[in-house]
Amino acid sequence: MIDSTYREWFRLRTQLVVNLTWCSATKIDDVLAAYAISPESTQPARFLADDVDMFIGRLGKGTVIMDYRVDSTTDQALPILAQYGPCLSATWIDHAPAMVSYRTESGLVVEFDRLEWDWYPVPDLASVEQWIAASPAGREIWENSCDLATLITAEALCQAVVDDEWMRSVHTGVTSPDPLGQEMPSAPRTLSAIIDKYGDRTP
Repeated sequence: MIDSTYREWFRLRTQLVVNLTWCSATKIDDVLAAYAISPESTQPARFLADDVDMFIGRLGKGTVIMDYRVDSTTDQALPILAQYGPCLSATWIDHAPAMVSYRTESGLVVEFDRLEWDWYPVPDLASVEQWIAASPAGREIWENSCDLATLITAEALCQAVVDDEWMRSVHTGVTSPDPLGQEMPSAPRTLSAIIDKYGDRTP
């Protein structure tokens, strides 16, 4: 079971990731197709060792997608990815709304800010609270540590976790990916760019 020590370890290594997505039943090629990323934009890569705009790795029977781009196209890709199996996606970087969404082949189940559940919940707050209570983390952990709850839910989804061995392994890096087939340069990984897109959530 994921605990607070793992949460701190994971958070430290992924602090520059803008968006994290766990897909329970996709392959690397499925992800590239959903994002319309050409093979020419990919390269073998190790996490924290290679400079890429997106990092995609097999995890359990599915994949984990770590997107460093502020202008991510994950929202457009998720309906495609969820056709293979449930997907959990979370905005991961600080100073932005901590949005989390859960999709299945039937569509979007819930979407909410994991710090403020009543901040534009989809479809509504009652549905979000019901999903949270039934999730592998349970309501208490979501209330006390939303990052930990997200990771516990992701572990249950993929039946696997990112660990040291995964970090050392070679996965798929994407440089300057084209958002759903449209040419666009890589977005800057700066705090000001992130705040411009999401708004500043600091107290």
